[in-house]
Amino acid sequence: MDSTKGKPKKLESVVSFSLLAVLIIITITILLTQSDYDMTRFGVGATISTSGTDTISISSLNPANYQKLSEETYLADNLYEKINGKAPLYIESGFVKLSTARFVNKNDESLWMELFIFDMEGIKNAFSVYSVQRRPDVEFLPDMQFGYRTNDAPYFVHGKYYVEFIASSKSDELFKAMMETAQKIQMNLPINVNTQIPELSFFPEENLVAGSHKLYLESAFGFEGFTDIFTAQYKFDDEIITAFLSRKDSAAEAIKSFESYHKFLIENGGEEAPSNNPNVKYVDFYGTLEIVTVAGPFVFGIHEAENPQLASKVEKMILNKLREMGKIPNK
Repeated sequence: MDSTKGKPKKLESVVSFSLLAVLIIITITILLTQSDYDMTRFGVGATISTSGTDTISISSLNPANYQKLSEETYLADNLYEKINGKAPLYIESGFVKLSTARFVNKNDESLWMELFIFDMEGIKNAFSVYSVQRRPDVEFLPDMQFGYRTNDAPYFVHGKYYVEFIASSKSDELFKAMMETAQKIQMNLPINVNTQIPELSFFPEENLVAGSHKLYLESAFGFEGFTDIFTAQYKFDDEIITAFLSRKDSAAEAIKSFESYHKFLIENGGEEAPSNNPNVKYVDFYGTLEIVTVAGPFVFGIHEAENPQLASKVEKMILNKLREMGKIPNK
């Protein structure tokens, strides 16, 4: 009797059982993930989360005489498809979700706009991308806490949301429509969070360049260890001084940040300059002055100043401001 005759049947049985096992695993996976399946990733019924389970439809934000052409939703794993090259900045800043919609004028198809609403989880995150993305030489919008316009579109922060537009062309009519949508967002998209950023008040107002504040959540000034750093610019005649400030969780954390940034400057070509205070470091960094100061839970100072006298003046202005506000001891 030839024992090899049963081998093909045994092989077929093994293959059949293997295929059945794979199908069972696939079925179980689908059942487990089905409840979390999000059709809005493909632009089907995109909504924007407000508070709790409340949502509003992005379609409800269209201006008068405009109709929706499309709407889409992006999460962290596919954000690059919409804003290729900039996705890492948003993701590192706490990005949760992007809701977009395109609206077109019913009477003139050449007039269209695209709305971007970035859910950044918190106002500091939203302000960070707003401030870092801000274009130069812009016109600030007086009716918004953080808002500005370029020649063709508005950009602003609304609670945890960072909002921007793309316009098909420079048009007063189109800009008016975008501002109508912006007002709808402000009226219909609840914030439900504290919209104040206390750190901004720690910068003295004298000689402060209006709207110059920025927030670097990660890798400020090219140093990975320098996080949650606010900056602001001060103008004296034609000279600009950039100040920075960060409030840490404790004095110990502030000292650690102070020492690590100072070390970073020295290791990357900076030269120590004389200082009579161990809590104040002066570093000549390739012809510009860096001042790094620690006081209580605060790290602050001056970045790349060309005028040492003005740099020292602004550093002392911040120190005095923190003392006046009772944030650090008056000594």
